[in-house]
Amino acid sequence: MTEDSRIDDIYLRLNELTEDVTNLKIQAGTIGTSQVAIARTLSLASGLASDMREVKAEIREMKADIRNLNAGMEEVLRLLRNRNS
Repeated sequence: MTEDSRIDDIYLRLNELTEDVTNLKIQAGTIGTSQVAIARTLSLASGLASDMREVKAEIREMKADIRNLNAGMEEVLRLLRNRNS
């Protein structure tokens, strides 16, 4: 192998390595971006789950209030019926 062909071979290998490194950088950037997106999504989902727990608790309280109102209305109606009898 002549000196020139050895140098050409070295440059060819160097160019291939440069391409490989560039591709790895692109992949790493994509993976990093995906990880950030996943972390943000998980954070958002966690916040929404917390909000949902609060909403469910408020709904339970509202249902209890409605039951109490119904019981109160039934009592009022019972008293009115007894008064009219």
